[in-house]
Amino acid sequence: MASLTFSNALLPLGGTDTTEKVEANSRGFFGRLMDAMVASRRRAAEREIARLELAYGFKIRPETRTDAELATKDLPFVR
Repeated sequence: MASLTFSNALLPLGGTDTTEKVEANSRGFFGRLMDAMVASRRRAAEREIARLELAYGFKIRPETRTDAELATKDLPFVR
């Protein structure tokens, strides 16, 4: 049994086909999946903190800030 591999790389104009181009900065499937999972867990943590603050009547966080206002030094993980 013979196995053959077909590739445009061996053709005289190999690599000039623009239909096979992919953006260099696009995230892969698992990268996007991981980003979605991190965002989901972050929202769940924010809901839990808000629930505890409401139930016990004291602030766990010093103030309410948006994601844009958070400094990277304040975060325990890298974005």
